[in-house]
Amino acid sequence: MSVFKGNSPFLWSWAGSTLSVLGSRTIGVTYPLLAYGLTQSATSIAWVMFASTVPGLLWYIPAGAWIDRIGPRRVMVWSEFLRGTLVMGIVVAQVAGVLELRWLLIVALLEGTLSVHSSVAETVLIPSTVKPDKVENALALHEASVHGMVLAGRPLGGLLYGVSPIVSFITNAAMLFGAAASLSRVPRDITGRGKPLGAIFGEMRGGLTELRRNRFLCSATLITAYINFMVQGMIVVFLSEATDDNLPSALAGTILAASGVGGVIGAITSLRRGRTGRRFRHRPVMLVHLWACTIALAIPLLFLQASWSFAVALLIIGLAGGLSNVTMRTVLSQAPLDRAARVAAVSRLGSYSAVALGPLLAGLLVGQVESWVALFILCVPMGGLALAMTTVPRLRSALVSVPRLEAAMRETETALRHAEAAVRTAQIALDRTEVVVRRMDDSPNGDDDTDPHVVDPHVAGRHVVGPHVAAPQISASQAVVT
Repeated sequence: MSVFKGNSPFLWSWAGSTLSVLGSRTIGVTYPLLAYGLTQSATSIAWVMFASTVPGLLWYIPAGAWIDRIGPRRVMVWSEFLRGTLVMGIVVAQVAGVLELRWLLIVALLEGTLSVHSSVAETVLIPSTVKPDKVENALALHEASVHGMVLAGRPLGGLLYGVSPIVSFITNAAMLFGAAASLSRVPRDITGRGKPLGAIFGEMRGGLTELRRNRFLCSATLITAYINFMVQGMIVVFLSEATDDNLPSALAGTILAASGVGGVIGAITSLRRGRTGRRFRHRPVMLVHLWACTIALAIPLLFLQASWSFAVALLIIGLAGGLSNVTMRTVLSQAPLDRAARVAAVSRLGSYSAVALGPLLAGLLVGQVESWVALFILCVPMGGLALAMTTVPRLRSALVSVPRLEAAMRETETALRHAEAAVRTAQIALDRTEVVVRRMDDSPNGDDDTDPHVVDPHVAGRHVVGPHVAAPQISASQAVVT
């Protein structure tokens, strides 16, 4: 593909991120299996799943601030390396026969925290490795890879654990070490390092402030969280129906995988530059996503909760989600470089919180009413929101991903930043030239008693004046994608 051609930074970052996602999905299956194997208790499964997922609720915002300070490449390399080290610790403890549930919980908590860092950092890293006009294609390809790894990772985790628990965790560690090795091949200067603005808590608030300034990102984040909440409720209804109908577990898993298939299709659709691309390019993709999910929630209700109707609904939801994710990530890539990770962290926290809390509240709802009533309660508010976002001009305008005026303003801001950097570089060179001239004027005999680092002004036009001063590097993510 064109995004790979002659672009090794994107190739290495894409490969590292893909391995990271695959490792995360496989270990998400092997953690609870190992916990049950250690204790023979279903409660231990719940505890280890809680330990691995709770960092997402607590650590996204701090992670965004640290990534903006340190740089996404460095954060991802160290996060993946440390994740692999923790997983290898489980292997060593298994071989030695000293592994206990408490140690598994600690590892799951720490590894989950590091995984949060990687997921935010990749949002900033991937767009910075390609030219501005290739950002959308690069993100679409990465989104398709993520959905593909989600589909492959879960069954692969179960398969590897069936071979041997030790084999499964060694394979997981190899994936994470491979991700770190691939990411380390990305040039160190591919992304800038954000300048600390003050106290870490103040920097964390900066991400929320920046998100609120962008009408599209703010609206899209809230709508995505709302959709995720409702979709998780539909999944709980499906699992309840599957249990009552004694649906085979393999069939239930296949139905749930339909959303991943739809996500791959949606992301690949974003790659097309033909009729489909022209059709959606100037339309509010988030509005299409909202209506698609409304229709999807209505399908099981209309067809009396038939198993196949849930598969169709999840396929539609996944397809619309793949399209909207690419759009959101493209706009996120236009955030100011020194705040990009913090903005991405706030956006991800909104989506993740809905995924975490949705099943809990939906479970309470399903326990009180019939399945069709629960679906009706989920579907009606979704339809009401879709209708409001379509008919109210102010709400509809908020879902336009890149308004022309906003894009022009961002382009102007970027040009000003480039001009300021050039002026600073020229001023440094001018100051050093003045120092050279003054020293030569102060030397009565023309002796060369100047600093050995300062070059002859007669050749200053061909060489760097004074100690080498590199011009500020502007990464691709600072350019505006229109």
